[in-house]
Amino acid sequence: MRRAMILGVDEAGRGPVIGPIVVAALGIPESEINELTDMGVNDSKVLSPSKRMEIRNKILQRDGWEHHIISFSAEQIDRAMEHENLNSIEVRLFAQAIEGIGSHKVSKLVLDACDVDEARFGRNVTSKLQKFGTDSELISEHKADARHLIVGAASILAKVHRDLEVDRIATECGLDIGSGYPSDPKTKASLTSLISGKIPHNDLRWSWATVKNGWRDAGKGEVPLRPRNSEFISGQTSLDGW
Repeated sequence: MRRAMILGVDEAGRGPVIGPIVVAALGIPESEINELTDMGVNDSKVLSPSKRMEIRNKILQRDGWEHHIISFSAEQIDRAMEHENLNSIEVRLFAQAIEGIGSHKVSKLVLDACDVDEARFGRNVTSKLQKFGTDSELISEHKADARHLIVGAASILAKVHRDLEVDRIATECGLDIGSGYPSDPKTKASLTSLISGKIPHNDLRWSWATVKNGWRDAGKGEVPLRPRNSEFISGQTSLDGW
């Protein structure tokens, strides 16, 4: 008999002006949920970077636990925002992360809701799943990463992955770009360099007001649309029908 699986999903990077949105799903046997407590799992935002990395490594090394991580780049966000809103994008990413493990395996699904209407977010995500059982339990809540261990663990996977992506971008740019959030002084300071070219830097979210305003303030007019010489979707982040 198949063991009951609890699966949690969370994202990192919804608001930043630099870098990807990362969505992580983690599925474990419900009987092993207390092992997350033993690892020190909590909402990723209250853990130090070193502690997040330590817990992330323990999760990934655990036999019988399944995870799926999607990194949706700034370019992909901009292209999607031409005909979608951010909530719709995240519904699709959450659903794809779940299917990366397999919705048919899940007996309890816990989501950190990205919509002001928690229940609507849950309905929208499950409507896109292929085989989510009618007898499976669904929990869709705000701040689920602080209330449910399985979502806290997923938040750690997402946060560490995004932090590694931000580090990569900073290294490639040769700049200290901070966290990527518009309110971060280091991010603000880096924007001058990142919009100094003929087009904004590829890892900026051109559709964000911060970039549009900075581009306009630099006397460059309106931010252009993304060039069409690269793939809209590629690799593990592909979404069918986009």
